[in-house]
Amino acid sequence: MSNDSDKSLRDKAQGVIFGGAAGDALGYAVEFMDLTEIHDSYGEHGIREYELDANHTALFSDDTQMTLFTAEGLLSATLGHEKPDLGAIISSLKASYSAWLATQTDFQLPLPTSWLTHLRALWARRAPGNTCISSLQALRQGKDVANDSKGCGGVMRIAPVAVWAAARDDMDDVMVARIAAEAAKITHHNVQSTCASALTALIIYKCMLSGNTDSALFRSIVESSLPVALMLASDPKEKEYFRSIIEKSLRLAESEVSDIEAIRRLGEGWVAEETIAIAIFCVMRHIDDFGAALESSVNHDGDSDSTGAVTGNIAGALTGYAGIPEKFKRNLQLADVLLSVADDLCGASPGRQMIKRYKEHKICGVAEEEKFISGMKFTDENIKELGEDEVFVFGSNKAGHHAGGAARIAARKFGAVWGQGVGMQGQSYAIPTMQGGVETIKPYVDDFIEFASDCDQNPFLVTRIGCGIAGFTDAEIAPLFREALKLYNVRLPESFVRILLDE
Repeated sequence: MSNDSDKSLRDKAQGVIFGGAAGDALGYAVEFMDLTEIHDSYGEHGIREYELDANHTALFSDDTQMTLFTAEGLLSATLGHEKPDLGAIISSLKASYSAWLATQTDFQLPLPTSWLTHLRALWARRAPGNTCISSLQALRQGKDVANDSKGCGGVMRIAPVAVWAAARDDMDDVMVARIAAEAAKITHHNVQSTCASALTALIIYKCMLSGNTDSALFRSIVESSLPVALMLASDPKEKEYFRSIIEKSLRLAESEVSDIEAIRRLGEGWVAEETIAIAIFCVMRHIDDFGAALESSVNHDGDSDSTGAVTGNIAGALTGYAGIPEKFKRNLQLADVLLSVADDLCGASPGRQMIKRYKEHKICGVAEEEKFISGMKFTDENIKELGEDEVFVFGSNKAGHHAGGAARIAARKFGAVWGQGVGMQGQSYAIPTMQGGVETIKPYVDDFIEFASDCDQNPFLVTRIGCGIAGFTDAEIAPLFREALKLYNVRLPESFVRILLDE
């Protein structure tokens, strides 16, 4: 392969991975809004730029998290095995998805089998799909995955298969389709998910290997990929249904129907065949405009982050990273990691990095090269002000007499209500600590952890509750918060964390 070809492949690989994350982040802000709510919040054209958090970062969802772990699984299977068979690839992907599951459900410590788990940002829960979680939990328990789900949790993570395959000389359309299909079936067993995942991978794969692509060539890529994907279905009705929605997306892209109406006719993207159909429509309708394709793909009533992610994957394969507008390159979470993993997939990374990451499973080559605990954010000892979304968590008495210690600060500065001794109030959350022994505090801490897990956009700053006026020690209180270490949005006192890590 010539140097020019190498550069083109690398640019397209980065376009696929970064573009997917860009679409995911743009859509994640409006995932659970209908179109009317989107227009009310962002104007008549809908959301067109990232919604940034308090740290001026555009956050991506579980879609990009799982995309990164798909890449890790593929590359772990490849390292040391020049031509891994399908069984070895799927086994490695299962192990990598199990690592992702740990980031969503387990105690927050990096795993010895996954370098990605050394990145604390990937431990955030970003509305993970129920089918992905339950399927991987079943596999962890040694059970078979038994579902008929065609949710988009398989297709939204599949792009690395195409990038990895495009950089290899031993791949063909059928093999790409099989790997993508089996990867999706780890969690989603409905044939629509199988076909959609195979078709998505094939489209990205062919777009990466093509030159400049106009709408006619893109249509031919979709049409030539469709029969290969349909080989994975045996039921004639299932085949016809999948074929019909893909052909419908192509017709709509060439019609005079508006983007909003066309997407409405294709669905909402919660299921796999609708996700890829919407993505095909948006890319073909806006073949020369990455930004317009991305914006179209997220401004609708449905699963905006997933339709945005798949659209970004495909559009990025066409434009490359160089063709992604600057506004989508700025502020995206873990941008250096996204580009670096794309380099890994297309063979552009140094050998040392590959060995460190996918054989030794250690972090290498990105700015987060630091000990895991040093990447943790602890609650400041003297909190004087809060960010817009932050919540001050303090110890109270049941009567809600906020007269001393952290409770007094909560009442004076952060909206704690006199007479309310439990729960959320203003920008504070009260946990009763003065009604008996440690065992009486635990139910309230458990309630707080459940509450915080449902509010993952709010950072909760837990003070040393119970360790002041109530008279308990850090060693007595810290174990109550062990489950809170599973939550990326809960910040604990450093003394609590060090006690928990030493248990």
